[in-house]
Amino acid sequence: MQAIETSVTVDFSRRYTLEEFLALPEPEDRSTYELIGGFLYIVPLPNPPHGDLASDLAKALITFLYVNNVDGKVYFPHEPVYLRTECSTYLEPDLMYVSRALRERMGSKRTLADVVFEVISRGTRVYDYTTKANAYLTLDVRELWLVDRFTLTVQVHYRVKAGDTPVWEIVKYSNGEYAKSRVLAGWEVSVDELFKDLR
Repeated sequence: MQAIETSVTVDFSRRYTLEEFLALPEPEDRSTYELIGGFLYIVPLPNPPHGDLASDLAKALITFLYVNNVDGKVYFPHEPVYLRTECSTYLEPDLMYVSRALRERMGSKRTLADVVFEVISRGTRVYDYTTKANAYLTLDVRELWLVDRFTLTVQVHYRVKAGDTPVWEIVKYSNGEYAKSRVLAGWEVSVDELFKDLR
């Protein structure tokens, strides 16, 4: 008996359920797929110094949690945040913090995070600042950090309400400043220190 080879055609014009999305084959070029509102997005493999910046952020964050006895976990790819609805969403942040209280509330499903970090890449820059940032707002993420190695800035999005509508309050931190977290009170990151190897 001969096996019949079947191939799955990836269609970016249709909506996918979470189950259909999870059944898709990995792209051959090592990029990844993400799902927002049921629609597929392709995320290219990042180039250095993407990993260095994510590693430095993780080190600073984990050190702060340990020194200040803050309960919570730091997660890395391929840990997702996802929403299973008629228009499902599935995203893999570069780094995220989830408090113990939020973990207990979510149970085994990771439907959101307290703080999400994205290191900007050339191929995903517009996507990260717009579509993906808006998706995190929809997922009820409380704080989003966009670390931009091209402008040497950290843009922190704080979730606030405009009437009954959730919106991002955006603060951009640059040379000589400290990017500050509101979710993790007292945690701040020197922009100069973060980008010292890129100057």
